[in-house]
Amino acid sequence: MKKIKKFKIPVYSYEVLRKARKHKLDLAAAGLPDEAAVREHASALAAALEPAVVFEYFPPEDETAARINGAVRQPLTAGILTLGKSFEEKLAGQKDDTLKRLGRIAAQVFMQTAVGVTSDLAVREAEPEGFELGSAIYIASCPEPELPPQEATAVPLYENELIKSLFERLEASKIGVSYDGAFSPKYSAVFALPWLSKKKKKTASAKK
Repeated sequence: MKKIKKFKIPVYSYEVLRKARKHKLDLAAAGLPDEAAVREHASALAAALEPAVVFEYFPPEDETAARINGAVRQPLTAGILTLGKSFEEKLAGQKDDTLKRLGRIAAQVFMQTAVGVTSDLAVREAEPEGFELGSAIYIASCPEPELPPQEATAVPLYENELIKSLFERLEASKIGVSYDGAFSPKYSAVFALPWLSKKKKKTASAKK
């Protein structure tokens, strides 16, 4: 099991702005009249981030891996990640409804970015074995990720029993995260990174 605390993640403020526009937030009315103001606001939110993650390799024959993968037998890396208590408190301090919605959008972007950083670390273990990592499977996440329809519908619902077993196995308490139907700190996620064989991909490409 690997544990990393307070690691750095890139702040994609433009992605926060793009999603805010997509959801038609009236940013000007909330005191953010232009792109520069939104970037500054996103950076201020990011300053409260204290990301921490624990993750571990699960072989294909592992019972937990099988429950996550379903019919497909493949190895994976499972992880638990939090954006931290200070970030939760920062968002809780927002009074304006639009800024609250913007904060949730920012949390969504920061969460997916942090999972991406974790994937970049985990792939170092996968590549020497002839694997690469597929897109993250979000077993449980707050906020829920905004994924394309084909990815979102491919994620099955998991019972609390599986989530709690992952919390025990990955020793989530070492990064101060707990789960009892809801996360504490609030903005946290349980996810899996499937290992995909490069050989199988090459064979499939050759057949096309």
